[in-house]
Amino acid sequence: MDYTSLESTSKWRNLPPPPGFSKSSASSSKAPTKSSGSAATYDELKAKRAWDAAIAPAKALPMQAFMLYMSGGGVQIFSMGIVFMLLLTPFKNVAGMNEGVPG
Repeated sequence: MDYTSLESTSKWRNLPPPPGFSKSSASSSKAPTKSSGSAATYDELKAKRAWDAAIAPAKALPMQAFMLYMSGGGVQIFSMGIVFMLLLTPFKNVAGMNEGVPG
């Protein structure tokens, strides 16, 4: 099949480019060059990732509290499973602490 004829008669051909699009940045495929600031940027990125890993369990608390609230106060298999998960998760996180830190 020849699709070149479809491109020339397409009604979408005359549309303007989307906002924020520039042909010069899309067509340039140069490899990024290393600069003196890249080491500082890399250190900042490592610090940000470390804080993200450290704060991740605290970010899960509101979701777990909502799940506990929604499971109800009755003794049912679903609410018991939620309580078991909430009690088991901290121990799993402590046991897997060394996996997130290499070396």
